[in-house]
Amino acid sequence: MKRLALVPLVAAVALAAPASSIAMDDSGPMVSAQFAAFLPQQVTVLAGKSVMWQNESVRAHTVTADDGSFSGALLGSDTYSHAFDSPGTFLYHCAIHPTMRGEVDVYRLLLDAPGQALAPGDAYTLSGHAALPAGTTVSIAGDSGSGFQPVGSTTVGGDGSFSLGVHPSTSTTYRAAAAGDTSPAVLVQVLDRSVRASIARHRARVVIGARVMPRAPHAKVVLQLHLRERFGWWPVRTARLGRASRARFTIHTRRRVSARVVFTRADGVTPVASSPVVRVQAMAR
Repeated sequence: MKRLALVPLVAAVALAAPASSIAMDDSGPMVSAQFAAFLPQQVTVLAGKSVMWQNESVRAHTVTADDGSFSGALLGSDTYSHAFDSPGTFLYHCAIHPTMRGEVDVYRLLLDAPGQALAPGDAYTLSGHAALPAGTTVSIAGDSGSGFQPVGSTTVGGDGSFSLGVHPSTSTTYRAAAAGDTSPAVLVQVLDRSVRASIARHRARVVIGARVMPRAPHAKVVLQLHLRERFGWWPVRTARLGRASRARFTIHTRRRVSARVVFTRADGVTPVASSPVVRVQAMAR
């Protein structure tokens, strides 16, 4: 009886859904309707874009705005999409399972999520999108601990995108503002990495250990040797840091040699930080 009672409710919600809510032209984030929760529970979207919900459970669900502004049914593996044209916070729930709740935050300005952490002074391009006319001036402000201060301005392009180059020396929170609208803030993380190297010799075999702090699991480190025949420092081994942010290199040499370990960007070439030089002593004959 309980299962049969749910069917009219779902059907009624489907009939009540406005036709404009089903449009799927401008894609935005996707939300998964699980057995007892919407995941993620909160999403951020640019005004004019859509959020899509997909049912990934064996249950029937609905996507129903608390204020009644949109509603749709999710039967089987159905999807439902709604375009959000105006900024604001929109709360919603499942009419069948009221404990399932979610939130959509809509803005006219959004900064893209930052990528990997930077080294102090690295160049970084802040990029974002705006639901504003092309040519609109966008002001960027940054807060590195003493409040937001202007760092520069740019303009909205024909495709709605904008960007500005910055060189943060420490972790900085940025936000964009234009025409009375302000974006949510994003954090660009700056880490001053340190690299330590240790050395152990076993006859002709030399083991060089490296540790990077703060931790950077799976990042790349390069072992460099100072080789006269190469006229200076030369990369001889590349490794990835383990979970404890450590790596080991093994080389075979009987002569005296200077070594260092360099923490690099993902390309394995661009240096971020280097260990002090360690010296491998020549073996006694």
